[in-house]
Amino acid sequence: MLLSFRVANHGSLREPQELNLVPVYEDERPALTVAAIYGANASGKSTVLDAYRFFRKVVRESQAQWLPDAPIERRPFLLDHESRREPSTYAVDVLISEVRYVYGFAVSDTAVEEEWLYAYPKGRKRVLFERRGMDVTFGASLTGERVAAGRVLRPNSLYLSAAAQTAHEKLSAVWRGVQASFSIDDRSRQALTRTGSYAARAFENFERRGLARGADVLAAADLGVQALRPGREEDPEAKNFLGRTWWEEQSAETRAAVSRSLQFVHRVGEEEFLLPAKYESAGTKTWLNLVSFALMSLGDGELLWIDEIDVSLHPLLTVKLIKLFQSPELNPLGAQLVFTTHDAALLGTMLGEEVLRRDQIWFVEKSAETGASELYPLSDFKPRKGENFERRYLAGSYGAVPVLPDTALEDVVREFWGAHGKAVSA
Repeated sequence: MLLSFRVANHGSLREPQELNLVPVYEDERPALTVAAIYGANASGKSTVLDAYRFFRKVVRESQAQWLPDAPIERRPFLLDHESRREPSTYAVDVLISEVRYVYGFAVSDTAVEEEWLYAYPKGRKRVLFERRGMDVTFGASLTGERVAAGRVLRPNSLYLSAAAQTAHEKLSAVWRGVQASFSIDDRSRQALTRTGSYAARAFENFERRGLARGADVLAAADLGVQALRPGREEDPEAKNFLGRTWWEEQSAETRAAVSRSLQFVHRVGEEEFLLPAKYESAGTKTWLNLVSFALMSLGDGELLWIDEIDVSLHPLLTVKLIKLFQSPELNPLGAQLVFTTHDAALLGTMLGEEVLRRDQIWFVEKSAETGASELYPLSDFKPRKGENFERRYLAGSYGAVPVLPDTALEDVVREFWGAHGKAVSA
């Protein structure tokens, strides 16, 4: 369970920023299960998700997949000369088997500069290891084989990843815990417009996990689709869209299954019509994709990141997803949903109920002077319970909204028509 994520010098996130999921108000759980991030276009919302995705990528792949001399393809802040040369830093606080761990690292373009892992059993700090360059020192509480990981460690790989590769029992468990998450972004949505490989993966996951049948999930969204059937068509790009790491972990049967497209069953009167996935609506495939990942996250108690959750999705369906994660009954393992959105309606009430709690709302705002983004919570404004957050946000009370010149766009259109000899009244 993620308690917090900290990042510095990644994209527009120049100074240290923290997404803190520890509840501000009374909560039975140690961490929030939902967090929404708001902000204007190009404010840095997606950069928060991208930073976490990069963190996970380094943890998951640096030892297992990167070549020894490969550069670290990070994204430092590029709007000043100093940040380009400084390391990028990433750190998480996580709960793994009810023990709190703090893990992080700093990387340059070529090497891991620092890395650290601390445990807090019964609230007391214990150093597991600390690293500077290629020098790793260990705390007395870290037991198990340490030499094997040190032998394979490279300047561009993490010690935690090397320890997992050499089957260090304790560190392998931490490695699994800190990188266990799913994410959905623009790349995922591009896959939805193809032959349906993501939708096919969703269909297989429903059946394999016994969580729900695809038809039931579609029926719950009132999309006009009566059933799903595997198609014969294969998507040659399925491997690229689903990710090489995930692909290589699957059996040949699973690879073949998720390469298939889907057919969506529609009924007109008594007659059935099979619609290939590439002709199905974007909204239908988006819902199937999102709810599939949500069910996987709920079933494993893992973290799900969704960039721009409101794209091609009705607000009431977005609320359905949010409520799944907020419900102690439906989310007993404490799975978490973090998403970015422009949908201000989620800040208010729908069907008479509050959608988001005060401490589940975050904002990102970019400085016009420096180009750097700042991440901050609604709770900083000390909002009262029941306050109209939607109205105050749109009025600019919390920042993180676009500053629009009164007539700039209109003036461009007037100038265009004036150049073509057509007068347009102001």
